[in-house]
Amino acid sequence: MTWVSAELLALAESLNDSVQLPNVKRVYIPEPSVTADKDPDFGLIELDDGSCGLFYAWLGDSQTGISRRFAAAEFIDVQAITLARYISGLDDMARSIGLAAINAMAQHFFARANVVLSNSPNSMGGLDLHPGDRLGMIGNFPSLVRQARACAVPVIVVERKSHLFGEQAGVRISDDPESLSSCNKIICTASTLINDTVDDMLGYCKQAAQVAMIGPSAGFFPDPLFQRGVTVVGGSRVINADEFIASQARGRGLRDCTRRYSLLPATYPGTVHLIRLLG
Repeated sequence: MTWVSAELLALAESLNDSVQLPNVKRVYIPEPSVTADKDPDFGLIELDDGSCGLFYAWLGDSQTGISRRFAAAEFIDVQAITLARYISGLDDMARSIGLAAINAMAQHFFARANVVLSNSPNSMGGLDLHPGDRLGMIGNFPSLVRQARACAVPVIVVERKSHLFGEQAGVRISDDPESLSSCNKIICTASTLINDTVDDMLGYCKQAAQVAMIGPSAGFFPDPLFQRGVTVVGGSRVINADEFIASQARGRGLRDCTRRYSLLPATYPGTVHLIRLLG
């Protein structure tokens, strides 16, 4: 387990010890089906109060069989912290469940503590690109690559899927994290918490002026990321779990059933501080 994951779990444990939390109401675990003509799949954990946490289900072979390994019905009425502890598991499947549970707990906490989840000004978590910028990405975001290239900003992508490797039209995709050293702005996918690479990847971002951790899986407590130099955490809040599951079953995206938001170090009071106020 990475240090970031360990710290997120510690915050979840502290919250669970301090206040009464809702139990798990519903779990949606898709069987990943990675194809070029459909939107990515996401899993969901919903608590009794409607708070939802998501996990990215398109990592490939490492998540294949997750819907058979974990029977969603067996998680109903279980304490959220029980599932959150799966983040310390030894494989991507267990960590997917754990991250989604932590995200659900965090979303409940944000609402209970009246944390303002400001709408993200753009799909890059608020990062603005200008001539002279060089954008790094940890994880391939094709739509964001297109936006960057429309601004004539070169893009360096660090990706684990070897079939994507190559260089053309101002975009270089490889598995070399040291290539990020030339980038002044970096976007990191929250799925690095699932594949257990987040600590290592953030170590290659220290020279960047702005680092955004974004994605529907980034619904967690932001503190461990802020402490490591991340300048914005951009997650997604599920508006309606029924619509979310129906949309996923049809192979559609999340736009109509989620809202993107951003958290910034300067305006987030701190999870420990807010837990003390609630307790």
